[in-house]
Amino acid sequence: MAKIIKQCGKISLAANVCDLERTLLGGQSFRWSKLCDEPQIKYCGVALNTYWVLTPESEHITYEAHADAANQEHDFNALLSDYLRAGFDLEQEQNAWLQADEQFAKFVGQPVRMLSQDPLENIISFLCSQNNHIKRISSMIESFCASYGRKIGHFHGQTAYTFPTLEALSTLNGNQLDKELRAAKFGYRAKYITRSLQQIQDFGGNAWFEQLRQMPYVEARESLVKLSGIGYKVADCICLMSLGHLESVPIDTHIYKLAQRHYLPHLASKENLTNKIYDEVAQHFQQLHGKYAGWAQTILFCADLPQFKDNTNNKKRKK
Repeated sequence: MAKIIKQCGKISLAANVCDLERTLLGGQSFRWSKLCDEPQIKYCGVALNTYWVLTPESEHITYEAHADAANQEHDFNALLSDYLRAGFDLEQEQNAWLQADEQFAKFVGQPVRMLSQDPLENIISFLCSQNNHIKRISSMIESFCASYGRKIGHFHGQTAYTFPTLEALSTLNGNQLDKELRAAKFGYRAKYITRSLQQIQDFGGNAWFEQLRQMPYVEARESLVKLSGIGYKVADCICLMSLGHLESVPIDTHIYKLAQRHYLPHLASKENLTNKIYDEVAQHFQQLHGKYAGWAQTILFCADLPQFKDNTNNKKRKK
């Protein structure tokens, strides 16, 4: 059994620029949960081959990290800082969005960080997200990791696994993988995952991901939609969340309705989100919020989610 190391530390990311609840549980990643039986609220999950327990403090985030001792990357401060994009000045950008967008003040209640995720995990996760909800997606991803990833350890009543590497998945027979995923109730998503994994290998594997990071955003998105089961919305999610194209604005039905209500009322009578309308809405947000439009959109998205709106209203009542 692999030797697991544990390290504790903290990163300088204050509560006023990082709301961990909205950041980790708002639909960007599907491997985080909230620990409510602790004296202080904590968030636990797996990211970057590491099991984390994060505790938000007023001026920083303390962490507990567990990882395979054989893993060469053990600068946990750097890993977590990169994952939460701690170097990004969110306060400054939010002020710019407020000046450019008179509607933005309605949504800017809590500071959501844009996660910097692994592209492979991001792709598989959003292939699972089609016609699905967060709880079910999380269950599917955990099943996938338990079957093909490496065990990290047992924490808080559950066994944690790394997300499987592209190299490990490439050794699997495609037809067999499809059967196993269907048996695990992935449904039609099984064929998309199996075919996309083969296509990623054909395009160059991990080197292809690096090429996508270096490409202009539009070219990267066009490359991603070549993968099986991926349309523009999912491609935009991947560009935004794991390839560093922060101008990418994914438009789902939730954001579309928000745009109809607050930004583009002339679209209120248009029920179907056609490709033409999709581009119109995305370009409107890009022109309004600039080169970090995707981050601004994520704040809008989280602020309008029912579970977070309830929390915000409760805080306002207490004040």
